[in-house]
Amino acid sequence: MALGVCLSMETFAEPVFSNDLLAKAESGDTSAQLELAEIYLYGHGIDSDENQAEIWAIKSAENGNVAAMFWLADGYVTYARLIEDDDKNDSLEHFQKAFKWFQKASENGHSESMVELADLYTRADSGIEVNIKKALELREKAAKLGNKKAMRSLSVMYRDGIGIPKNTDLAQSWWDKSEN
Repeated sequence: MALGVCLSMETFAEPVFSNDLLAKAESGDTSAQLELAEIYLYGHGIDSDENQAEIWAIKSAENGNVAAMFWLADGYVTYARLIEDDDKNDSLEHFQKAFKWFQKASENGHSESMVELADLYTRADSGIEVNIKKALELREKAAKLGNKKAMRSLSVMYRDGIGIPKNTDLAQSWWDKSEN
């Protein structure tokens, strides 16, 4: 992985490269930029090129595409986890990149990014300063937006007293909400 872009899931249903798509991306269409990143990463209709995938995804994210912010962060954290035993410094660098993009997407109301950012705040091995209070705040915000993973995480935090006093009633309440 040249720049460490690695994704755990595909965003689009096998898009294919076209000059029309490239023109849209070059003109600043953030959806086209992200689609082009996906195409380059997986080599749909063009040779796979991780560097180009990252370049187009960054352009899309920098132009405000929240889906691209999450796409990048998810890829960076996936890659960081894959290499953390083999290259700790590269892994830490990619956790930092993931943190940046999860944070930006969270600031734009992306609940999945809030949950992932909260997880980074609880990982001592990510190079991100552990901050249970911030993780709790992010999970509460994501849960209020309807994120089921955040609700289950809050349930565990309250059940086990992770950074907060144990509260079995709140733990059960969050668990019940996650089941609906």
